[in-house]
Amino acid sequence: MTGELAKKIQEYEAFLEDTLKRDLAEVQNILKEKVKKHKEWEEVKQVVKTMNEFKEKDRDMVVRVGLDCGVHVTGEVTDFERSYVNVGLGYLLEMDCDEADKYSEIRMRGLKKDIEHYRKLAVHVKVNIKMVLLAINELQSLMLQNKTRG
Repeated sequence: MTGELAKKIQEYEAFLEDTLKRDLAEVQNILKEKVKKHKEWEEVKQVVKTMNEFKEKDRDMVVRVGLDCGVHVTGEVTDFERSYVNVGLGYLLEMDCDEADKYSEIRMRGLKKDIEHYRKLAVHVKVNIKMVLLAINELQSLMLQNKTRG
């Protein structure tokens, strides 16, 4: 009986390590990426808002753009009507400020749904981990009872 319990405990521990913990790590990585993308689209909305404010005040905007490897360039934005939005896969679309704002809102709504889905999935995996840990604990206590009886 004790040998069977020990074998079952090992199976549960293997399932916990090989499956559940790996699943949780994958879900958390996906969730982190979705949150990062959501923040990027929030930044787009903020840039559009700032451009609209500068357009209304009728003045030039000085910007600093990172080129890569720590190199930055300073420039001026004089045209506040159009902007280029990265829509993915290396494609940029020219949009006016209202279009860019609406597009970023649509992308953010989709990402919010994805984030909520993956948060629920992470909770589900965590619940499964707890259940397996409780089962292991119960089996260990049964094994201990069997040893004290014998």
